[in-house]
Parts: sequence; structure tokens; C-alpha cells
Amino acid sequence: MTDPTMPTPPDQPANEAGVSPQPDPTLAGAAAVPPTAGPQAATLAEASSPTTPPTRSNARAWAVGGIALVIALGVGGAVVATSGDSAKLAGAAASASPSTATPTTAAPTSAAPTTAAPTSAAPSSTKTAAPPKPKPPSYKTLTARQWKLIAKNPDGHIGEHYVVYGRVTQFDAATGTDTFRADVAHRRMSDEFDYETNTMLSGAGSDLENLVEDDIFRANVMVLGSYSYDTQIGGSTTAPLLQIDSIKVL
Repeated sequence: MTDPTMPTPPDQPANEAGVSPQPDPTLAGAAAVPPTAGPQAATLAEASSPTTPPTRSNARAWAVGGIALVIALGVGGAVVATSGDSAKLAGAAASASPSTATPTTAAPTSAAPTTAAPTSAAPSSTKTAAPPKPKPPSYKTLTARQWKLIAKNPDGHIGEHYVVYGRVTQFDAATGTDTFRADVAHRRMSDEFDYETNTMLSGAGSDLENLVEDDIFRANVMVLGSYSYDTQIGGSTTAPLLQIDSIKVL
């Protein structure tokens, strides 16, 4: 390599003023091998022997070659840097690209039906009319024939209301305080032995507490049907059963 600080060799001609020309520092700097030139630049430097100083044309050629080499190395580094930056930019773009998320479908929520609480209406101030009282039954009087038909089939006249007359034939501990046995007819007879039909009658004990055997009475009754009982002689008999609604001793 040529040191730019060294004097011009003696074989080079001096200028007209008798002063030896100094080498062009531009050419000398261009011919110097940059520290980053690599093995190729070292080979080129070894080709230039210090014992044979280069001419001005050779110096220019070496300068141009060194500049081209420097430019080529700079362009290569820029390309590498550009490639690295491109890779970084590509990676950043890939990471920045939004990921395709699987769309989630929200399950529809069914609104629970609201049940309104029933409101209790305020009671009306108007009083409800009381239901009419049942009409009292009408008790029919009987003829002798009508009474004989009832006595023959009491179950066929259940619930019917009549007026009857009679004489008490048994009212003791065997019958109880609310039931007794009597001979009954359709009207009041002139003789007590004219009441012919054996009949069982039942009523409230309070209404019957003053009634005793052999009393003649008048009673409003309802037919309950037939009634069978045991007799004192060991047999049984069946008689009409009447419910007493009211009774009067005659």
C-alpha cells in the first residue's frame, strides 16, 4: 500500500517550479483498503508492491475499484438489513392480523312467564238476600180408603205428609222414650176401639215426654215406610212407620 505521507520517489519528474509533485490525497485515500473490505481487497492490496509506486492512471483505477467494492458491500448490507426488516415487518403483520375467532351463538333466553297475583275484590257492601225458608209441608187429611192404601204399602208413600189420629197401645221401656206403638185411623173415632191399624210412631223425646199408654192424640206425620219388630209372644210383625212432626193429646 502507498503511504500518502511519503515523499515522491526520485524517478518522478518535478514540476516546472522545481518542486516535486505531492501525491493526490484523494487517490491515495481511494487506493487505501478499508478495514471492512474483506479478503478480496487484501489480495488487491498485495498486488500493488510498495517498491513499484503506481502511476496516476493506475491509482485512479484502484480508487474506482475500491469505491465500487465499498458500494457493493454497502448495498449488500442494506439488502440484508432490508430483508431482516421485511421479515420483522412480516412477523409483526402476522401477529397483528386478527385471528379468526369462532363465532359464538348466544343461546336465546326464554323469559319466564310472569304470573300476576290474583287480586281479591273488596266485598260488596250490598248484603246478599238470605235464601227463602223452605215452605212448611202441607199435611193432608185422609179418607178411610186412603189410609187403608197407605197402611197396605207404606214404602210406596215415603215422604208424604198427613194428619192422623190414634190411641197409644205401648209406650214403655221396651219401646224407648222416642218411639211408641199405637192404633191409628184417618180421623178421630167415637170409640177408642175403632182405631184399627197397628202403627209405629217416632219423634223427639221432648215432644213425647207427657204421652203415655191409652192417650188419644192427633199428629202431623210423614210416612217413613214399613218397620218390622219382634212381638212379645216370640213372633215378628211389620207395621207402617210414621215420623211425628207435631203431636197433641186429645
